[in-house]
Amino acid sequence: MKKKQITFMFGCFMLMHGFSSCNRNIQMEEDLSGDSNQQIPILGWHGLPASGQYADANYYREMADAGFTVNLPLGGWSDSEAEPYFTLLDRAHAVGMKIMVHWEVVNFFTPEEMKRLKEHPAIAGYTIRDEPSASDFENLAATVRKIQAIDPVHPCYINLFPNYAEDQQLGVSGPDAYRRHVRKYIDEVPVPMVSFDHYCILKDKEGKHYVRPEYYENLEIIADESRKAGKPFWAFTLSTAHWDYPVPALSDLRMQVYSDLAYGAQCIQYFTWLDPCCDPMWGEGPDDNAPVRIDGTKSPTYYTVQTMNREIKALSKVFLNSKVLWTAHTGTVPKGCKSLDTALLPKQVKSLEISDPGALVSMLEKGNDLFVAIVNRDINRDITVRVKGNTGLRMVNKAGEVIKVIEEQILLPGDIIILFAKK
Repeated sequence: MKKKQITFMFGCFMLMHGFSSCNRNIQMEEDLSGDSNQQIPILGWHGLPASGQYADANYYREMADAGFTVNLPLGGWSDSEAEPYFTLLDRAHAVGMKIMVHWEVVNFFTPEEMKRLKEHPAIAGYTIRDEPSASDFENLAATVRKIQAIDPVHPCYINLFPNYAEDQQLGVSGPDAYRRHVRKYIDEVPVPMVSFDHYCILKDKEGKHYVRPEYYENLEIIADESRKAGKPFWAFTLSTAHWDYPVPALSDLRMQVYSDLAYGAQCIQYFTWLDPCCDPMWGEGPDDNAPVRIDGTKSPTYYTVQTMNREIKALSKVFLNSKVLWTAHTGTVPKGCKSLDTALLPKQVKSLEISDPGALVSMLEKGNDLFVAIVNRDINRDITVRVKGNTGLRMVNKAGEVIKVIEEQILLPGDIIILFAKK
């Protein structure tokens, strides 16, 4: 194996807030496989509108600065004039972003305008529908085929319900209704990815944050059905407080984002980017809890999301285009999930101990690389992770750098440790 010397100037850098190392030269294997310039897409749902004050270029710069790569605009694009669309696409492209355009553009753009749209570097795809019932699948499939006949390159986007939706919403009832809803969708609607939302973090009457018990079962079902279909899946995290959903702490975002990625998600979506108070279902006034308030100013959540997105970008070299070999849990195993069998860990891992209440453990492969992702499922308590390995075991820190294994670490609420080895 080819070696290279990498010098880490830690300056007493605290890896994942655990043990420190200062000014050391580390001999290690060649860096991670893959293109380090690519990253997991990060989508802002209920994003910048297609018209009005938020169509200004400065708001796109602000969104890009927060780490977003795709804007899914607030509401549909009803303007039948094509030029405003291209102005927004140009603004998004100028800051390295893309836009999900509303699918109905295919009904009023001329053939020349559609050609121009398809060739624009900032088009991400066509958004069609959110949370459809199974009774909608036939019509959605027809719409997708209509768009694909015009533009076979850019994807159509539809987002599915979570598993806590009622049977009436799903359009499917009886045992295993949610899995059958997902399977029916995959079988009938020819989109290239499976997107779903699940907002798993709630607050109790005292304001303490807790995790829905259905969350990991939802990830198991989506990951399993997507894998069988040979399609990637896209997942969500919640960035806007409303109803019983709290203002997200960084630990809340980390727990959901890192769980999504550990199960194989290939796009992280935020609900929402802009305060959605102008939608009647949200009430009459702004709640000031979205990353960007209705008056266009940044809330504290903007900076929490920005921090999370920097971590996603740095760790994209681990998760982007990786294949999940298995997922398991230690401690109290969530419903629908499996208990960790340590015999399945890479041969370079000699022992792995995780304190209660346990963690999500996922093994992924990418080229010649093997990764073991360990996620603290608890959003309120630290856990301790102890690992021993042979000389071939390394770690990937939050900056995406390969470093020596730290044998004992305190893993903060929602946070991640990534072990790394070569096949």
